[in-house]
Order: sequence, then structure tokens, then C-alpha cells
Amino acid sequence: MKDELLNLICCPACRHALEVVTQERREPEIWEGRLTCTQCRATYPIQKGMPLLYVNDEKWQPKSVEAEGWVTYHKNLGIYEVRENAIDLQIPYYPEEPWTGVARSFDVALERLHLSGQETILDLGAGRGWAAKQFALRGCRVVALDVVADENVGLGRARALLDHAGTYFDRIISDGENLPFLEGQFDIVFCAAALHHSANLPLLLQNISRVLKPGGRLCAINEPCRTVLDNEQNLLKRHASDELAVGIIETRPDLSAYQQAVHQAGLQITAVFPALADNMDDATLQAWAGVLGAIRPYFRQRPLKHQAVGWVRYFARRARALTKGITMPVNRSASRREHMATAVLLWAGGELFLLAEKQP
Repeated sequence: MKDELLNLICCPACRHALEVVTQERREPEIWEGRLTCTQCRATYPIQKGMPLLYVNDEKWQPKSVEAEGWVTYHKNLGIYEVRENAIDLQIPYYPEEPWTGVARSFDVALERLHLSGQETILDLGAGRGWAAKQFALRGCRVVALDVVADENVGLGRARALLDHAGTYFDRIISDGENLPFLEGQFDIVFCAAALHHSANLPLLLQNISRVLKPGGRLCAINEPCRTVLDNEQNLLKRHASDELAVGIIETRPDLSAYQQAVHQAGLQITAVFPALADNMDDATLQAWAGVLGAIRPYFRQRPLKHQAVGWVRYFARRARALTKGITMPVNRSASRREHMATAVLLWAGGELFLLAEKQP
């Protein structure tokens, strides 16, 4: 950590200021040492340049288990060891899935955020810090936060990314549901496939709102969004059983759960849509939504087999909704495009892209 990080962070126990006792420096940062709260006198170690800013209590224990779980998960897949010219030095711009999809969503985020290079950004759930690196390369002041400190698959690996790219960002091991930052410090909080790893999404969003400046923005990409018809536990069993087995926190919110948590946190959604929809014109989006059965297919849609598939899906989804007693409110202030994009997320699901702003 650099000395300037003290202007952003606070004690996770009482949210008062911290002071640093340096034991070893590796320029430009403090490599080993400890932080002490000026109020409650709690202490937090600095290890390999990373402050460990969490209270080691029952709330932290699931995060500790999850951190170990990510290591085990990568070992089980045989992708734990770091090799020469490793992929993580290039991501998200690596020409294989899932990274081509991640890169596409990240480019949409860059386009919509209109960065000037003067922003202070929190990369929340940063993993190894690939997004933090990209923001730092664009001149922003960046802090990456994650629960995993591992040197191969966690923030411990970030040092290699920084050395390779010739840039810098601060790294913190901490909990998104108890962010160790003073109020109103960040222009942007960025999350890439991170929100759905919180067991308490409303609390996470409240923490995000607290550390954003008035007018600050939340940008979340590649978040799985289940349909209103799907059972969350069944989805998790099908798609996340390996992660759950090693203690990784997995959830599958639907669109309303994301929206409600954002609104309760005092943030206003400015954009929410399926990641694939951003580069579609209205006609293409309408055709896609119709084939998925998210909206009524229009009668002139071609080929006719797509129209037929769309009608079957449309009526099947609405019939299931009726049997489950699900009724969907209509947002009459939404534009036609917003209605179509929202309908896809509600009825077909997919990867969600979300932008929200903290009101003054």
C-alpha cells in the first residue's frame, strides 16, 4: 500500500482513522507493517503490500472459507499453477471464452463510464485485479478489494500484473459487506461477476452506496440473472455445485432482487440490460426478445420458424407464471427499448449489465 491510501481507509470495527507502523518498504509502497485504529486501537497487518482490513469474527468466517474455496476450486480444475506468459497477464483481452464475453462487457463499461483519468475507483471483488489494472492504465486512482490473498488466484497475484503492465493500484483484503473506507471516497465502484457472490446483497449495496461520492456510480457487469420462473436452489445445483462444495458463496438473484437492493441503498438505476443487447439496434433486439419468448413475436418476423418458436416460448412462460401466481408490473415510464431489454432479463435471464448513480 502507498501512504496515500490512509486518506481512504478506516477501521472496519469502528470506522475511525488508521495510522501506520512501517516495518519494511519496497518502493513505492509499504510492504510489511501494521495499521492501528486511532480510536479503538485495533490492529491490522500489512502483508506483501496488502492491508488485511477485516475483523476476524463470525461474520468473516464464511469469507475465510470462501477464500480457501477459490484456491481449492482452481486446483480441482487443474488451473492453479501459474505458467510463463500466463493468461491472467492479458485478460480480459484474451481471445478465448469466457474472456471474449467479459472483454465485450468491459468495453461497454468503459464506453458508458467516459473516464477522464481523474476518477477514484474501487474494484470490488477484484480477483487478481485485471479490471483494476485496466483502470490504472487509464490514469485513475484505483483500489482493488477481495477476500482472496492467494499469490496465484487472488490479490497476491496482482503484483505480477502490475509489474507486467508498469502501473500501480492498491490492494486490500477485506469484506464487501463491511467496506473499510471512509464515507464518500469513490467516484466509481466497479464489480465484475461479484455481486452474486454476496450472501447479503442489500447489505453489500448499502456499503457500496456509503463509500460512493454524491453522483458517484456503480457499474456491475457479467452478473448472472435468473428468470422470474426459475428456482434459485435448482439453478445453483445445476450450475454452481462445484463452487458451493468448496465453500464459495453463490447466489442467483433475479432482476427484481438486483433492482430492489440497488434502490434500497439509495442508488438510482440509469441502465440495466442483458450484456448481449448493448450492440443491438432496436429491430434486432425486438427479434431476439421475440424468439426468446420474452415479448410477443411480431407477425412479420422472419424466418417464420423463429416466429413460431417465439410464440411457443411466450405462451409457455406466461402459462408457468400464471400457475405460480406471478404477475409482472408494467413500468409505463420505460422506453420501448428499456421494456424489451428488461423483458429478456425477466423471462429469459442472462448476464446482467447495470449502471446506477448515488443521488446527491
